[in-house]
Formats: sequence, structure tokens, C-alpha cells
Amino acid sequence: MAELRYQTQTVSQEKVLGALLGWASTKPGWRDGFMWNNIAGQFGPSDRETPEPLGCAEPSTDAEAV
Repeated sequence: MAELRYQTQTVSQEKVLGALLGWASTKPGWRDGFMWNNIAGQFGPSDRETPEPLGCAEPSTDAEAV
């Protein structure tokens, strides 16, 4: 769910890679080996809204824009 946010920490790049690949491939147990903390309370309701995709902003009409 989008309103759930969790955080974990590790110094192992191998564990991070394994977790990300496991998550992406929906492999069971990809969360194992980490202590997860719910951090949803650190974000307000406006932080939960879907941000505007990059590159979708209206073009600038400023003559000096590069």
C-alpha cells in the first residue's frame, strides 16, 4: 500500500542488492534479514500524493531559459 512506509539500514551492499532483486521478482522472504521500522508517521498527507512525473512540467516561456 502506498500509505505504508518502512525503513531499514545495513552496511552490506550484497544484502541490499538481494533484497531489491527479491522485491522486484516477488521472491518470498526478500524482507528477511532486516529489521524494518514503520516511518509512515514522518510524512504528512500531502507527502502521500502522487508527484508529477518528471518531464511533464509546462515549458518555460522565459526568454533566458536554457
